[in-house]
Amino acid sequence: MATKPLPAVIRDAVLTDWRMGQMSQQAIADKHEISKGVVNKVCKGVEQDVAPIVTAGIQYQQALHAHDDRIVTAVESHVDLVVSRLEYLNRQAMQNVQEAMDKGCENQSDFRSRALTINAAKETLVGKTPDTAIQINNATGGQEGVTEIRRTIIDPRHPDAEGICTAP
Repeated sequence: MATKPLPAVIRDAVLTDWRMGQMSQQAIADKHEISKGVVNKVCKGVEQDVAPIVTAGIQYQQALHAHDDRIVTAVESHVDLVVSRLEYLNRQAMQNVQEAMDKGCENQSDFRSRALTINAAKETLVGKTPDTAIQINNATGGQEGVTEIRRTIIDPRHPDAEGICTAP
């Protein structure tokens, strides 16, 4: 006996509930009146990637409830302003990358310039990560008594960091 296909609207609702990370598969099955097996099949391999946003939203709302309307309005206005500025910067970063990619590279300097533009855009869009936030200070040059100083931020999750002990 062939199973009838799950309607797209129910499939999308199941995926939304799963991605939010607030319900078990059994609770999702009960909510949409389908079997847990169907929920498991639909959600297999799908991350609960929205859960941190839901948690942050709950914390944001709880924090705002402790203040009067004037403060709530001021906070919301400021958040909207900062978000609009960040969205503008993201658009500009992508435009810069597109322009860098469209421009021909004639020598090594052009390729380096393109790479720097792309890396700057990456940092604008996704931020600096511990494995890219490395600062190297070199104080060498053949001078006697000068030592080289290196400061490196190591992400313990990075595969190259295996065996490195970090302070708690």
